[in-house]
Amino acid sequence: MSVSFFFARRYLFSKKSKNAINYITMVSVALITLVSMALVIIMSVFNGLSDVISSMYNMFDPEIKITSKTGRVFSMDSVEQTLRENTDIYAFTPILEDDVLFTYGDKQMIGKLKGVGESYTKTCNVDSIIVAGEFNLEQDGIQYASVGQGVAHRLSVGLMFRDVLYIYAPDREKKNSLIPTEEYNKTHAYARSVFSVQMEIDNQYVLTSLSLAQSLWKYHNNEVSSIEIKTKENTDIEKLVEQLQEKLGNNFLIKDRNAQHEFMFKVTQGEKFITFLIISLILVIASFSIIGSLTMLIIDKERDITIMKSLGADSKLIKKIFIFEGWLISIVGALIGISIGVILCYLQEKFGFVKLPGASNNFIVQAYPVKVIFSDIIAVLFVVLLVGFFTAYYPVKKISKSH
Repeated sequence: MSVSFFFARRYLFSKKSKNAINYITMVSVALITLVSMALVIIMSVFNGLSDVISSMYNMFDPEIKITSKTGRVFSMDSVEQTLRENTDIYAFTPILEDDVLFTYGDKQMIGKLKGVGESYTKTCNVDSIIVAGEFNLEQDGIQYASVGQGVAHRLSVGLMFRDVLYIYAPDREKKNSLIPTEEYNKTHAYARSVFSVQMEIDNQYVLTSLSLAQSLWKYHNNEVSSIEIKTKENTDIEKLVEQLQEKLGNNFLIKDRNAQHEFMFKVTQGEKFITFLIISLILVIASFSIIGSLTMLIIDKERDITIMKSLGADSKLIKKIFIFEGWLISIVGALIGISIGVILCYLQEKFGFVKLPGASNNFIVQAYPVKVIFSDIIAVLFVVLLVGFFTAYYPVKKISKSH
């Protein structure tokens, strides 16, 4: 143990000649504790909310998605062999998706038709999103549809009714026809199930078989707009994306889940970072109490400083003692605050004491979700120690000039 650290520790925990110094030191530790605790809790809440939002999309979005850079559709033949040869891929599904017009009875709306291949149940956990009916898109030559909950509400779709869901899409081969109805292709399906994932998806999407979508838009059997991939367990998805990009070339765009919702991911991370900066500024303000505590301590210990100098201590050693003193205030406050923050996050995760405003049984979560990430704790500790060092260095340097 260094001499400077030994004296700093003694000065921190020993009783001072003036009680005011003890009180200011305790206030400094308490402020650092509160801010450190707040940083851990707020960042953990952001992590929890981000996970909840991601989990809602993850039920519908694939782990990896392949699309074309050069056109709306591409040939399945150009990538199928590469995907089959990759041992990290569990299953993949061809997809054909675009905007269409839905009509049901006397109601209509613009939405998205997603035609999916037969292996869709392997790439998407369909059972977890179906809220009514049975997921079956084609049987005995009859085409069925799985309707988003929002779409079902707007069109008043009933699974027990025999009304037909008609689907209209622009005919790519006919333009500027004298008869407007000839510019659209038309097909139909029977609603067999209703799914619910997330409001944005539920209000737009209808799932049908790939063959129905291809016939509606008059595409060949091997033409698709994307391919959705599910990987095997413990697969490094980032590495797999790089491998597929290298093999398939620059004509294809390959995205993992974060890249599929890049804007949402960046906004969430941006909000977390800005909040971290704001609370860090509060930490800087709170750390000014350390300056007051150290200033009074240096004045109080003038006799000790004189004795240490007479015993051979140089100015560098004395500076280190008081810098360590200020740093120890930050370290003690940070460790206590982080510990309390982690404990409170654990209790919130286990028991959900703090509820979301207006939460009901229909909500995905009733209490604020939290997730403690080790890197966040390291970031909090680093910022507290950095601020603590500079707030300790300033008064020591300032007062040392007067001696």
